[in-house]
Amino acid sequence: MDEAATKIQELTEALASAQTEVDKWRTGAEIYEAQVGDLQGALQEMAAELDRLALENQQLKGQLGDAPILQPQASAPTDEDAQIIQAALISRIKELERALAQR
Repeated sequence: MDEAATKIQELTEALASAQTEVDKWRTGAEIYEAQVGDLQGALQEMAAELDRLALENQQLKGQLGDAPILQPQASAPTDEDAQIIQAALISRIKELERALAQR
């Protein structure tokens, strides 16, 4: 009889341990699903921003078609220009990453 009671106790403890583990996995899955939803929302916002910028770009191109095109002073971009552009792009990427992390 003691042997059966011991076995029941062991099985009860194993079941409780398994339930705790399942709860941890469930919580992790819920967090993951929430993060996926947030990232999908951020991607949708970025896609909308991209569409808005594309439309604005088209409008500006249309305006440029009506205006005389000014020729740049320098014939080719310099290394300094490339560094400025690169720094601006890196800054924008970091800004977007921070915005994405806040979601």
